[in-house]
Formats: sequence, structure tokens, C-alpha cells
Amino acid sequence: MYILNFPNGNSQEYKTLSELMNAASKLGGTAKSVGGKTYVFVPKK
Repeated sequence: MYILNFPNGNSQEYKTLSELMNAASKLGGTAKSVGGKTYVFVPKK
């Protein structure tokens, strides 16, 4: 499982990296790897 952490403290799990990247894109940002299968959401400015 891949975990996407949001700035507000929430997190979401995804089965694949492509699902995670898709979700980040739809939310108007990108996902940055912070190690292993953990990513943080970076909103586009």
C-alpha cells in the first residue's frame, strides 16, 4: 500500500503508485516521496 499524507494531517492509502499519483493530480497537486511507500501531497501554487 502507498500512503499519501496531506498538510491538514489526513492520509489516504492507495493500492498502486499510479492510483496515488492520479488522485494527487485530480486534487490539483503532486505527490512527493518522503521515503519508502510514503508520499506527501504538494499543492500547485
